[in-house]
Amino acid sequence: MASAVQSDYGYYRAQYHNASATSTVAAADTATTTSIIAKSSRHSIFVQRILLSVYTDAAQSLTFQDTAGTPVIVAKSPASPGLGIEIVADFGPQGVQCTEGKDLQQVISGAGLACVVSIEAYQRVTAVSNTL
Repeated sequence: MASAVQSDYGYYRAQYHNASATSTVAAADTATTTSIIAKSSRHSIFVQRILLSVYTDAAQSLTFQDTAGTPVIVAKSPASPGLGIEIVADFGPQGVQCTEGKDLQQVISGAGLACVVSIEAYQRVTAVSNTL
């Protein structure tokens, strides 16, 4: 795995806090909102890559967003993405920043879609503390 740390993507995850995660979406899951990466205080999550491996296709989609009142939408899968395919959303080594102090969640539009979700991400301090 040494090459992963030496890559630009791996560098950011090694330099800061690796927050990568994997989750499974079951075909029976209905309109579920699940936090898949929890933030630390004064930190922001930076999403580098999202990979969906679809094993049951349906006319449903997945949205990846933070938990802010007006969320930052990082990515959204197409409805009926296709059976047996992999969908990759690549945001580069620095990634897409979520709202400071908010989790990353996945929102399922309805039952039917089944897949494995792999997210490469890191967290880093983005707030300045006023305390000594």
